[in-house]
Amino acid sequence: MTDDAIFVRKARPEDAPLLAAAERAIAKAPGKLASSPSEIDDGAMRRMIERLEGEHGNFFVAERGGILVGHALLEPLPLAATAHVVRLTIAVHEGHERRGVGAALMNELLEWARANAAVEKVELQVRSSNTGAIEFYRSLGFIEEGRKTRRLKIGPHEYLDDVYMALWVGP
Repeated sequence: MTDDAIFVRKARPEDAPLLAAAERAIAKAPGKLASSPSEIDDGAMRRMIERLEGEHGNFFVAERGGILVGHALLEPLPLAATAHVVRLTIAVHEGHERRGVGAALMNELLEWARANAAVEKVELQVRSSNTGAIEFYRSLGFIEEGRKTRRLKIGPHEYLDDVYMALWVGP
C-alpha cells in the first residue's frame, strides 16, 4: 500500500478522540454539520463505535498514510417497523476533501449494506448548499425523497435546508 492509497477499516473505540476532534474541526464552519463543536463529545463517539459493533449498523474509518482522513457510519433505526433502514453519516476530515476519501468510504458502506440481509434502505440528509455531495450521492443511485426547509439556523435570519436522500439496497 502506498502513502496515497486509502485504507478503509472498522472503527475501534480508541479512534474516538481523533474522530470527535475531526468532527469538531468540521463543525467550526457553519452548516457543515448540524452540531456545534461544543456538542461533539469523545465519549459519545466511543459509545457509538461500541454500539454499532453489535447491531446491524457499522462504523468505518478511512486512513491514508496511517492518518485518519474520514469516517462514516450506518446506524440502524430503532423501531421494528423501520429496522430495515440505516441512517448514513459520513465525514471527510478537513484538508482531505475531494481526494477519494468519501468514495472509498461509500463503496465500503454500500458493499456492506448490500451484503447484510437486515439492511434494505440507506437514508441520509445533506445540506442543500452542498451541491457536490448531492451530485455524488445521485451518481451512486440515491434519490431525493424530500426536503426540510430552513432546518439549520446558521446565523441571524440565515438558514439552510436539509435534503433527504435514500438508496434501496434490499430485494
